[in-house]
Amino acid sequence: MKVIGLTGGVGAGKSLVLGILSKDYKAETIETDEVARRLMEPGEEGYTAVVAALGNGFLKPDGTIDRPLLAARIFTDEKDRKTVDSIVHPMVWKTVKDKISASQAGLIVIEFAIMDKEAKDCCDEIWYVRASEENRVRRLAENRGYTKERSESMMASQASEEMFLSLCDRVIENDGSIEGLRGQLEKLLGEREDVPGRRNPGGMETEKRRI
Repeated sequence: MKVIGLTGGVGAGKSLVLGILSKDYKAETIETDEVARRLMEPGEEGYTAVVAALGNGFLKPDGTIDRPLLAARIFTDEKDRKTVDSIVHPMVWKTVKDKISASQAGLIVIEFAIMDKEAKDCCDEIWYVRASEENRVRRLAENRGYTKERSESMMASQASEEMFLSLCDRVIENDGSIEGLRGQLEKLLGEREDVPGRRNPGGMETEKRRI
């Protein structure tokens, strides 16, 4: 079993890369945002802990979390963001580790946006999906309806490109066509002898490099 971490800033195109890896290379995929979403359902431990820490001002009348309202709050209040992160992230990575332990897959890809020690501990390699700020803003507007101001605020709250580059083993450029993206992944996975669907087997380089 090989475990790859897939990260990058909001709007970089991680979900697109994840979909290609799932379809073309039969990877088992784990999306940490989805894990976190489930932990924040009423009655779950994440929900209980976050409401206890921040109050109930972001809850709907039925008791469920108003996710856009909570997201707006934590992306504009650094203290609240750190509070939520400190509560939810350890729970998320415990769940991820349990999923890895239970899996029989040869290739697992974990998609996440926040770099931390838990991510490094879980993964054999971490890949950084990179795109220009202009393209990221455009994608967020088209796919999520975000304003330019909201997108820029979210990007500013995330790790810098320098931090991503310092912590990741590979860089996938996502400013071009989907065909170009598939070509990068084929080349990258072709270096591995242990990945289903590989087309160019060969020894994997140990040094960090970009494609």
